[in-house]
Amino acid sequence: MRTLIRSDADWPHQTETTDSSPCRATDELADRLGVQAGVTLQHETVECMDPGGRSAMLVSRWWRGRRKAHSSYVAELGVIALDADQAHALGLIVDTPAYRLVRTRLDAAGRAVETADLILPMDRWTIRL
Repeated sequence: MRTLIRSDADWPHQTETTDSSPCRATDELADRLGVQAGVTLQHETVECMDPGGRSAMLVSRWWRGRRKAHSSYVAELGVIALDADQAHALGLIVDTPAYRLVRTRLDAAGRAVETADLILPMDRWTIRL
């Protein structure tokens, strides 16, 4: 069991980028980033491994244009049922409950510069806020 204390910390172990294709902003992503729905966003999904090489979590990030520095972040915790792609990557079955931490990084003026979904299997994580 790992404990997530700070959702903005860099992952200290091996990672693998599994997707890096641009996408169109859905209504939800547009709202999170303060942009219009349909604009092109940069996107990447990264699989984060534990020290033993087992998948520990998935992180999907979206941003507009070039990446910008952030000075703070906000996070919201919820629960989802894993879809087929998430379950496969994490070595679990479809519909397994997992934490979904929505993190949005902000610049010094409080504008969103990046948003991310961290998918954390409940059997591997405790969240401490």
